Amino acid sequence: MNPTRTPVPLRCLPLRAARRPTAIIRFAGVLLAALAGSIPAAAQSPAPLPRPDLHLVVNGSVQALLRLPDGSLVFGGTFTSVNGQPRANLAKLRPDGTLDPDWNPAPDREVYALAADTAGNVYVGGWFYAIGGQSRTNLAKVSATGTGTADASWNPAPDSFVYALAVDAGGAVYAGGQFGMIGGQNRANLAKLAGTGSGAVDATWDPAPDSTVRALTVDGAGNVYAGGQFFLVGGQARRYIARISGGGVVDATWNPTASGLVGALALDGAGGVYAGGEFTTIGGQARPYVAKLSTANGTVDAGWNPAPDRRVGALAVDAAGHVYASGLFTTIGGQARNGLAKLSGNGSGAADANWNPSPQGGQVSALLADAGRVYAGGSFFHVGGAYRLGLAMLSGSGVGAPGAAVDAETPARAASLLLERPYGMLVGGEFLKANGILAPYALRLKSDGTIDTHPSADDAILALVAASLGEPGPLTISGVLRAVVALPDGSFVFGGAFTSVGGTPRNYLAKLRPNGTLDPDWNPNAAGGGVYALATDGAGNVYAGGRFTSVGGQPRNRLAKIAGSGTGAVDPAWNPGADEEVSALAVDAAGRVYAGGSFTHAGGQARARLARLAGTGAGAADPSWNPGADRAVTALATDPAGWVYVGGKVSTVGGIGRDRIARLDAATGAVDPDWNPGADADVLALARASSGVIYAGGRFDVIGGASRNGLAALPASDVLFADDFEP
Repeated sequence: MNPTRTPVPLRCLPLRAARRPTAIIRFAGVLLAALAGSIPAAAQSPAPLPRPDLHLVVNGSVQALLRLPDGSLVFGGTFTSVNGQPRANLAKLRPDGTLDPDWNPAPDREVYALAADTAGNVYVGGWFYAIGGQSRTNLAKVSATGTGTADASWNPAPDSFVYALAVDAGGAVYAGGQFGMIGGQNRANLAKLAGTGSGAVDATWDPAPDSTVRALTVDGAGNVYAGGQFFLVGGQARRYIARISGGGVVDATWNPTASGLVGALALDGAGGVYAGGEFTTIGGQARPYVAKLSTANGTVDAGWNPAPDRRVGALAVDAAGHVYASGLFTTIGGQARNGLAKLSGNGSGAADANWNPSPQGGQVSALLADAGRVYAGGSFFHVGGAYRLGLAMLSGSGVGAPGAAVDAETPARAASLLLERPYGMLVGGEFLKANGILAPYALRLKSDGTIDTHPSADDAILALVAASLGEPGPLTISGVLRAVVALPDGSFVFGGAFTSVGGTPRNYLAKLRPNGTLDPDWNPNAAGGGVYALATDGAGNVYAGGRFTSVGGQPRNRLAKIAGSGTGAVDPAWNPGADEEVSALAVDAAGRVYAGGSFTHAGGQARARLARLAGTGAGAADPSWNPGADRAVTALATDPAGWVYVGGKVSTVGGIGRDRIARLDAATGAVDPDWNPGADADVLALARASSGVIYAGGRFDVIGGASRNGLAALPASDVLFADDFEP
């Protein structure tokens, strides 16, 4: 994979409920689903091996940017680390662009707004309860130097979110948001506070917008420009935008009146104020989503009309008068632009023909233009042709090339894994970096547990996994890859929710030859739903599970047996069927097939989410093997020593309490009373190494009583291997 190539955005997939849309991969017949869970039981044994212990991250979100007089940059949002260094939601870069090693106020929740005064104090707004060593609700004043301690006295304590901040030349602080009380006074959504002392509310300044304030800026005369969702300000009709004097009086003559939310404001210092948002008209003129207004009277600039096709969420103006805009648009100023553009501040507002960083993976939510650079913050992970997680420093000229990486990160999870000897372990999922190494969506671990940065032996399958999640490569896939299984000849069969591979039609199932090219003949052609689970036996047969209802033109309800060679013919006899999704498959040394999922019937028998099926004949369910599980089973692995490993959402297996992972006796289905590592969230993937080590992947942070970031190696017993890692 080439990290300099621009990927397509991650797809929003119709998967199970999760914190955000998550693309899920599964290797070696293990279905992965991004699901939350409860806390594991106290008795946890065995503990995971010391390695692997990966720190997997994806992009965090930067919502606010602030340039300090000394050239430092403060940024806030939702993140847990910056370039691998712990920083909770707020961080500072020194003038040379390096992370300040001392400054770490660490608000406990999101930061939405930043402002500074001339004395070197930083005002922080958002949704938090503690910052800089003090209890502070949603608004704080912290030192811009040292460790960033919170001012011991300044504590207005608004009762709800602060979305916007501004400081005037006299040091007064304006706060906008969704609050009803601040500084012990009733103030609806907007307040003027003293920058000193306790942050007392100005007793006479009370415009009282009737709804949320989203944007604020102050001009040199002390006038406050406010944008938001309001209809009334100071008792006057003011739709979405207003100007208020430093004395608290709503300007009677300045009333552009927008047709929708104003969420971004920027002054140009030359008599203009730019407004961005969700409106399509403002000041009586058709101006979709962005407009230039006169600071004198609020009239709309007659010529300036970049006309983006969707919302503008952030604006910045540089010293030369260029306007930088970000949002959800795909065209602006006569150019195709993916949510970020440089516009002329004059004429029609044409987009710069060359400047096109094209963020991917999420939108740009904050902009700052200063000293020839443009700072962009948001939820993106790729901009200017390079991976940049949540924060980018772009050249203000040329094409907008990015500077050095300063990544705002948040934890990811290993979503899937496949062990493949002798090369090591393949891990795939929705991560972008591992232990500080750029590894978009897929990586391989060497036998010592370290990341293989040159996994040439597995380039084809690594690229395929990454391609299914958005990384470009030699072979494209039209949807998400959900399952992969390796065949003895070095080829791979993969399944998922796709309809083409490399431009060739393939419905939910395809085969990659050992040379990395698509097998032109193998095409079982599943229909009716995706393939979520794959497994293979020693005879070259492939077992498939999922939500499909036919394969190769034959009725097959969620289970099928397919030839791994030739055209991928469907076994005419093997047809156990399941009444609901099959999410996991495994085959033991005797050729018996274990199936897990959400079903209640399989192989002609009542089976609660777990079944053992004959690998031959019709695939009948074993009448004597029926442990059952109370919730979905999403991972299975077999052990020649006579064990079956089960992972998923389960809290009870075989009538015994187990937190998302269990081991069963293959002969009887009884739960092993001693092997009980437990996980604090779903186990989505299981695979067994030849040494007997069991690898588990999923959404967990803790497994076996130890911290593990979505990937762990569990011993089959409590005995640790000498080298801590056995591939």
